[in-house]
Amino acid sequence: MDFVLARHRIVTVSLVLFGCVLVTFIGNLVSRAETPVNRVTEAHQGFQEGKCKSCHPAIWREWENSMHAKAWVDEIYQEFADQIEDRETKCDQCHAPQPILITGVGKMPKLRDEQRASGVSCLVCHLDSEGAMHGPQASAETYFHANVTNPIYTVPTTLCSTCHGQSTVPEHDQVSSFLNSKFAEGNKSCATCHMPVVNRLQSTASYESIKGRKHTWRGSRSVAQLRRAATLQLEILPEKVSVKLQSKTGHILPGGTLRTIILEAKFLSSDGAERQKEQVPISAKAQNRLLPNEERIYIFDTLSGAPGGTITVRLMYQLTPKTPESEWILMGEKTHVVH
Repeated sequence: MDFVLARHRIVTVSLVLFGCVLVTFIGNLVSRAETPVNRVTEAHQGFQEGKCKSCHPAIWREWENSMHAKAWVDEIYQEFADQIEDRETKCDQCHAPQPILITGVGKMPKLRDEQRASGVSCLVCHLDSEGAMHGPQASAETYFHANVTNPIYTVPTTLCSTCHGQSTVPEHDQVSSFLNSKFAEGNKSCATCHMPVVNRLQSTASYESIKGRKHTWRGSRSVAQLRRAATLQLEILPEKVSVKLQSKTGHILPGGTLRTIILEAKFLSSDGAERQKEQVPISAKAQNRLLPNEERIYIFDTLSGAPGGTITVRLMYQLTPKTPESEWILMGEKTHVVH
């Protein structure tokens, strides 16, 4: 009997010890899994593994074709960034930033060490320090991450200013001029022009299409966007030509310091031969960029107007100083046949 009793006591003690060890082990696993650091790490791993793409296919398709997605790998960016001394503190942090909800909205971003090829990804604008994803109202529930409704996404100019409103980085400071324009009044924001409203499924957990902002950020690489950026009016006066140029953008035009707009006026004779041509560059280098909604009058008094000839005025966009004239983008054109 004593042997049997002792055996039962040994088994009981062993089970209790095993139970304690198991509870402690599971507790440690749960504790580690629930820490904010681990949730942030899981979000980065999930992005890398394609979980963002699998749950939000429509938004992902928009993003992957955008310049935000190509912000780091874009050849033009890499070429010019290589010419900047200490590029990691002057350029790179906006082209492969850490999540800005973690480093601070409106503050200069910090360069991340991993996944730089994904440029400005979903995590950059939506992930917080707790591993939750922020967004506008009506975000669908998900099992992968927590959702936080954040009013900053309704009028996101402050969010955009983190990369596009740093006065120390004039190449990308468009927000400063926007805030001083009439476009900033009311509910207008950067998203009004660069993230138009579309109807689509928010995620694979959605049952119906809802309104949301398109994640394409159309800008200087969009011909349609450039053609909406300014208007031309042509007036023929005695012995001269008057051209009214008006900016229609909500920020300084052109927006980047590497960009140039060229206003060209030329006269073609009746046989199509070019007789005269004048070009006026508008750029940061020339210190004559257009302010939001600014209107200017340019007078060309050297264009001869022989009967049967044609006066043509064009507005063109040069993406970089190295872009040849054959690749300039036509933003607008007006013609007049001389009678």
